[in-house]
Amino acid sequence: TMLAEIKTPYKLRTLQQNNKGAAAARNLGIQAANGKYCLFIDDDIMASPELVAEHLRIQRSYQGIIGLGQLTFKLATRADGFTLFLAAWWQRHYEKLAQGQRTPGFTHCFGGNFSAPKKALAEVGGFTADMRRSHDIELGYRLELHGLTFAYIPKAVGEQRYSKTFRETVRDLHKQGQGELELYRRHPATLPHIQLGAFTAATPGALLLRRMLLTLNIPVRPLMLLGLLPGLLNRSSYAIAWYSFLYTYCFWQGVQQSVTDRDTFRKLKSGTPILMYHAFGKPGEAASRWVLPIHKFKWQMSWLKWRHYQVISLEEFITYYRHHTLPPARSVILTLDDGYADNWTLAYPLLRRFAFPATIFVITGAVGKTNQWESAKDLTGRPILSWESLRKMADAKISYGAHTQTHRSLIELPLAEVTQEIVASRAIIEAEVGCQVKTFAYPYGKRNPAVVAAVKEAGYLGACGVRSGLNSPASPLYELRRVEVWGTDSFLHFLLKLWTGDIPRF
Repeated sequence: TMLAEIKTPYKLRTLQQNNKGAAAARNLGIQAANGKYCLFIDDDIMASPELVAEHLRIQRSYQGIIGLGQLTFKLATRADGFTLFLAAWWQRHYEKLAQGQRTPGFTHCFGGNFSAPKKALAEVGGFTADMRRSHDIELGYRLELHGLTFAYIPKAVGEQRYSKTFRETVRDLHKQGQGELELYRRHPATLPHIQLGAFTAATPGALLLRRMLLTLNIPVRPLMLLGLLPGLLNRSSYAIAWYSFLYTYCFWQGVQQSVTDRDTFRKLKSGTPILMYHAFGKPGEAASRWVLPIHKFKWQMSWLKWRHYQVISLEEFITYYRHHTLPPARSVILTLDDGYADNWTLAYPLLRRFAFPATIFVITGAVGKTNQWESAKDLTGRPILSWESLRKMADAKISYGAHTQTHRSLIELPLAEVTQEIVASRAIIEAEVGCQVKTFAYPYGKRNPAVVAAVKEAGYLGACGVRSGLNSPASPLYELRRVEVWGTDSFLHFLLKLWTGDIPRF
């Protein structure tokens, strides 16, 4: 009745669909629309004077565009710190889009302010009406598969009148986690692009704390109160960090509450450490960062076996990644850099004993020689594996990756030499050992976009750096993180690195 009495300068039609949900309502609007384009605005959005014109300009200027408008927040006078944090997060998000620091995509397709051609919406079947949450992002994904591209429209501003309570905000974040879980079930290929595939994207301390709180199922309200303390101490940066932690914790609480298969949740929050070793020291040899006493290696492998860790090959992990499936919970990958002779004499017998797979990254120009590229005295002059030893280890459990010909920093070389180092090292290993080489490791972990592109161009399935951390479905496949195991690490250090990707610092 109220809508029927409103006087507007445009034709206003009111459609009734008996509260079947937002997705069903939007589909009804798509069916009823007469124009070429559909613009979606939520009921709590106040449109700026330019919003409609800007969407129309973008749609008319380009073919097959999904226009993403900007959302701002008008908060209540006494908004809490968590709500202020969320509003600031949204503002930074749109600033990054405007500055080109973030590429617009289907994950930014929020139903509150976006437009798309009606024909494309009809061809993909509109919104998925049986999704309780994230149906707008799900539609964006299908439109992208349909061939549409995304454009950010900074002048198409919609102001959201945000008056939700803290409890309502937490409930929304829970629903966001539930929605992304449903999105993954319907479209597994979305996993690398959504928050659901990025549990380990946190500092080691935050990762350890989040796992502990989820295990104990701690409510959010008392955690929210802890965010007030840094503010009272005039340490706003700490408050922001704590609210950021709360944001992800609420999201993962929603996932935990929604998941029906507990093993799936364990897989989502596990993360996969790729352990990185170098040389191994025989009894009596001093430990260093690069040289791990063989008795410590034995303890570490014994722990993995006793605690039923799933030691998988690097190639297996890449297969899981490319098929958008989750590796087993508590998965671990073993890699050995440079190919020292002690890999054969000391490490290989233990790997065979425990039946663990491992990848050795080989420097082809150094095979059968000694280390002449390191300044560290414990590595300089250290013997490198021979081709004969490499051939002897080439069984179902030991695979080889390329580590260039000369171990020079690739970012300091001309592109032609970079390509030569990447391509030739692989060809030489395959010719000498008679095996397929599918992975690559950057010397010193140094790479740039041109180097990464050259590795992809050469046909490698994945590549490792040296940046610390665990790997999740959202980790870049050609910039996988690794956990460097130091020879001087205590056993507790090893366990912390295994759990969090590094030694946590709070």
